[in-house]
Amino acid sequence: MNIPTLIGLSGISLLLSVILLRIMLLLGQKKQTAYAFAILIFALSFIPVADYTINQYFRGLLNDLSISTLLLMGYYFVVPDNSQSQSRPLLAVIAITGLFFYPAALGLGSIDPYAWGFFNKAHGLLMSLIFLTALVGLMVFALHKKYTLMLACLALSALAYHLELLESRNLWDYLLDPVIFFYAFVMYLVVFIKKQWRMMGVGVGVGRKSGV
Repeated sequence: MNIPTLIGLSGISLLLSVILLRIMLLLGQKKQTAYAFAILIFALSFIPVADYTINQYFRGLLNDLSISTLLLMGYYFVVPDNSQSQSRPLLAVIAITGLFFYPAALGLGSIDPYAWGFFNKAHGLLMSLIFLTALVGLMVFALHKKYTLMLACLALSALAYHLELLESRNLWDYLLDPVIFFYAFVMYLVVFIKKQWRMMGVGVGVGRKSGV
């Protein structure tokens, strides 16, 4: 098993573990019990079932996860109760980027941002350099704002791309994947809906007090 395959399978196993950990903690299970089952599911996912391991089945459905997703899951696994202050700015960037990236990459519009991540003349070297400049600018911003997790994800994704630690040779696949975009988008959609409901509740309350 080569390194890209091992990272890909381990990422899927970590995803299964984090999902189980999240569910058990939300249900009020003790941390020790939740972590024990999460570690157990990580180990069990490497056991073959009908010629393939469990994580191989899920990898076929989800493909490889990005380095950003792996770091976010690892961060949550270590500090599940204190992860929002560092993860929320990163998830905001992922949600905004994904809203631009995925429709354009799927052919909606005249540009293909996915091609920028190949960094060769055939796919537009100028746009690739602009893309790289934007990433460096985002790193400087994260450093200035002390968004350590965001800076780590950007820097380690770039390093992993340079070392070819995933099977893809496109930098986008190291930075972003549909799983983390979907999670970030849904999370901020829920936050937006809750804010709207609170605002409506305040409006109704004020109206009743004023006799409107």
